[in-house]
Amino acid sequence: MPKYQKTFSLRAIVTLLLSALAIGLLFGDFFFGGKAAATPPNSNAPTTLATQLRTGSASKPTLAATTTTTDPGELPQTNQKPSLSSKSLALRMQELFTGIASDSITTALGSYLTLDSYRQIKGLSNNSFDYANRLLQHFALDVEAAHALFASQGRVSYVGFRADASYANWVLPNTCYNKLGYWHLPGVRLLYKVGGVTRSIGIISLISYRGEYYVVHFGAISRPSNIGYLDNPAIGVGSLGPPGGC
Repeated sequence: MPKYQKTFSLRAIVTLLLSALAIGLLFGDFFFGGKAAATPPNSNAPTTLATQLRTGSASKPTLAATTTTTDPGELPQTNQKPSLSSKSLALRMQELFTGIASDSITTALGSYLTLDSYRQIKGLSNNSFDYANRLLQHFALDVEAAHALFASQGRVSYVGFRADASYANWVLPNTCYNKLGYWHLPGVRLLYKVGGVTRSIGIISLISYRGEYYVVHFGAISRPSNIGYLDNPAIGVGSLGPPGGC
């Protein structure tokens, strides 16, 4: 797992937090209005490999953005298994790519689990602090690392993403420091082209909220210091998974 040796700058921290605040991610007081079932639906049976490809480029996304006034975290969690063919997931993956290519945390955050969703799921003493001071900082570092990779390769264009639906697992409530259950999908690959050659980088894990997948760990889950990580950049589509984890 290559490392990108760059500490998290004050400018990047300020940009990240202001961007998150601007899109309504930080420090809202919302209360959980429902209860997720402890047992996942029958759809947790392994399914066939699902590959989602969307053509486009960093400068001219082909998927139109949708407008929403409701943070999903304001609504109760469900145990609905997300679909890999979801148009909103395709849009989020393209927003991640575009954010990386343009070095825009604001854009990349469109793919990310919101604070209020995280607060609903997690069972930490201070979910908001953990989100802002660990998850978002790590995500920003990994986006910067991926941007540095793209910049070193030349002009990049978006291809799509690839994931194995059979690798998804239902994480039970009261495990992995969580209050609520969710679907976890590890080892997704973000695909792009450089000079007609397909390349890819990994996304460590997506988790679900209300039947939709969101990025939660990009380059690495844990790290010894504030440096950015890339998950197995490769020529070609790379390897999916491995399954497991939470």
